[in-house]
Amino acid sequence: MRGQSGRWGLNPKEAGAVGALNGSLSYTRFFVDGDLPPSHREVFTDAIKRGAFEPLEADSDDVERMGWCSIEHPLDMDFEPEKLFFNEYLNVALRMDKWRIPGGLLKAWCTEAERTYMAKHNKDKLRRSEKDDIKAIVTADLKARLLPSMKTIDVSWNTQTGVLRFWNQSGKTCEVFMDLFEKTFGLQLVPDNPYIGALQHEMSDAQLGLLAGIEATIFHEVEAAG
Repeated sequence: MRGQSGRWGLNPKEAGAVGALNGSLSYTRFFVDGDLPPSHREVFTDAIKRGAFEPLEADSDDVERMGWCSIEHPLDMDFEPEKLFFNEYLNVALRMDKWRIPGGLLKAWCTEAERTYMAKHNKDKLRRSEKDDIKAIVTADLKARLLPSMKTIDVSWNTQTGVLRFWNQSGKTCEVFMDLFEKTFGLQLVPDNPYIGALQHEMSDAQLGLLAGIEATIFHEVEAAG
């Protein structure tokens, strides 16, 4: 599911108070469902610390990792309330690192390693298992020489209104973010849409009944079935 996207300044009263410090100006909007715990600043700071990003290591089997980092600096995982909160806003960033070894580079080094191995062992051909072992060794060696790709996505959550902005519109990335958010804070994210947005306002039972009966309107001609 994807939330409603917006542009910076769509809601001047709310967006003007705080915004993403870097990255794209387009975002996905969510509503946070659930009550804040007592002393939520301390509780959420501890939760973010537990979910802090842990760097990828060359000798690890992990291809990618994700976690929280400072919205001001992606290498800062030393969280304190004064770094995370600005008035009623909680500001943090999602960091996602992934090993991205160029295919051409990996192939070239594997070919060279296979030639060296065959010459050393007087072989004309390698078994599949031997090729796999060589590829694993070469991959580990290249990972030790390279740095993983890094992506950070800003998050700004108004803890009073429950409105959260996530500066990304990829459906897959939003789903991953929702899962991490719910595991971290114990609260559910609801993607914004016109119906959910209307429910955020105080409405009478009669109005809610009318809202539930609304049907989609098609604004183009529909061809009759032949």
